[in-house]
Amino acid sequence: MFNLFNLNNHLDSDEKIIKFFRPSRKSYLLHYIFYILLFLIGTFFFFYDPRGSALFIFWKFINYAAAIVIAFSIVMLIRIEYRILSRRYALTDQRIMYSNGIFSEIFKSVQYKYISDIEFEQSFWDKVMDTGTLKVHTVGTDEYQIRYRKVSQPMKIKKMINDMQDTHIKT
Repeated sequence: MFNLFNLNNHLDSDEKIIKFFRPSRKSYLLHYIFYILLFLIGTFFFFYDPRGSALFIFWKFINYAAAIVIAFSIVMLIRIEYRILSRRYALTDQRIMYSNGIFSEIFKSVQYKYISDIEFEQSFWDKVMDTGTLKVHTVGTDEYQIRYRKVSQPMKIKKMINDMQDTHIKT
């Protein structure tokens, strides 16, 4: 079966997903507002009738610029949605999972026993929206292996990973 948006194809036969999540739309709220306002301003100037105003001389330039602004804002809104839909994250009973892509796919997973550290990043806006980024480091590497970007309630997810890690270390 052709599944674009789930991680079930990557599960082992006895593995269960505990939590499935994506980047949060609320973390992109300022982006949405900015590009929607840009779209509305571009639309206003695209359909504005400048006859009888000083803008009439520059009408063609304003019309072309407005069309470019409209196209740009639409592309950027589509890009935000693509970022949200293409990134899929999961915590299973055996490992953490990361998948990126819609038409092609990059998949990563790490078993809990190989996680050495979890880095936590949260900007001022992220604190207001209760979103953030988690970077999971594994044993034997200095770089992060998996990055959960712009997730909602990142501290809760971090605690879930730590709890699952504790469970797997004890067994």
